[in-house]
Amino acid sequence: MKKLCLLLLVFFLFPVFCRAENAADDKGRFLDAVALYGKAEFTASAKVLDSLYRAGADGDAVCYYLGLSEAAQGNLSAAQERLEEAVSRDSLNIWYRSALASVYEMGEKWLSLALTCERLIELDPAHFAEPYFFAKTGNAFSQAREPVRAASYLDKALAVVPDMPMALFNRAGVALIQEDYEGFFDFAGRLMRRQELDGDWKQNYLSSMVRAIPEPMLKEWKTQLLALCAEATLSHPGHLGLHAFRQTVAHFTGDYAEVIAEAETIISLSGGDPDTRESMLQIIGDAYMEMGDNKRCFAAYESVLKLNPGNIATLNNYAYMLSLAGKQLGKALKMSEKTIAAEPENVTYLDTYGWILHRMGRNAQAKEVFKKAMICGGRQQKVITAHYVAVLRALGETDLADYYESLSAR
Repeated sequence: MKKLCLLLLVFFLFPVFCRAENAADDKGRFLDAVALYGKAEFTASAKVLDSLYRAGADGDAVCYYLGLSEAAQGNLSAAQERLEEAVSRDSLNIWYRSALASVYEMGEKWLSLALTCERLIELDPAHFAEPYFFAKTGNAFSQAREPVRAASYLDKALAVVPDMPMALFNRAGVALIQEDYEGFFDFAGRLMRRQELDGDWKQNYLSSMVRAIPEPMLKEWKTQLLALCAEATLSHPGHLGLHAFRQTVAHFTGDYAEVIAEAETIISLSGGDPDTRESMLQIIGDAYMEMGDNKRCFAAYESVLKLNPGNIATLNNYAYMLSLAGKQLGKALKMSEKTIAAEPENVTYLDTYGWILHRMGRNAQAKEVFKKAMICGGRQQKVITAHYVAVLRALGETDLADYYESLSAR
């Protein structure tokens, strides 16, 4: 009887001893895996942890370190799955959520990242309710196309650190999404004043922002747009690219005085480079042409041609301006002939040449030039068609003139 009782006792207690032994073994293997992770042996740590997980080792810590090991190897899907399980097992553990947030960020799961960051702020405000984490959360909401929630967190960040570049960058982007152009120019202007952001970065930023704003809005906010470019050049006065961009914006907005000022600055900064001087003088001449200042326009064009007598664009513009002014038409014709010889099918140059002939009273010749311009695509340009109509009327060809005038009116 005693022997039977002893056998029964062994039978019932053996599994308990085995579980205890297995638990001790699992703990040892888990600690080994953590040590491997600490030595950056992520493949080895993942292998041990995965075997523990598959064997049913109970513990959120196994899921956590397995998720970390997978993430370190770039296996983001597996890492996300294990870390989400760790969080589900211990929803108050901030380390689990922080690691999961990092995986979401690496995988560009922006809404999941934003919501996880938001939860971390709620769980541990002493640690996470600070400006840089607010900015991170706001950026995640912005990437997730949640502009209102993004703005709220970014504004919290800027309330504490008003000139934080990351927050300003994202807040300006959110303002654009919300079509808050006043806000955009405020935030972007503050960003342009940051000295630690280099000139190349600012030039690329301004270029991308201008492409993102609809053209009608650019014209409506042209004063603020130019002021934004001015902030950038003031912070980097020797950056040629920023001055060139400011000049482009000035031309787009019709501020030709600013175009000229920037051209002169670029000439000064270029250290006497002849190609830069030539191109900037041409731009100066074109700007004065737009302003109706023929005297200064002609002087600028003369300076260009002294540097490069074969500058075709300047020869054409100079010749055309002379034809409009009705001055030195013989000189204008010779310049225009050079442009036609260089580019015989350029409709702009054909238009100038034909118009000079018309101004000289040589309408039969002008007609032939304009016929070629029409064949080369000039009928799609109203100015060229209108010039041809004037030549045809001067020749008394009323019906043909009426036909081309009707084309111009469409």
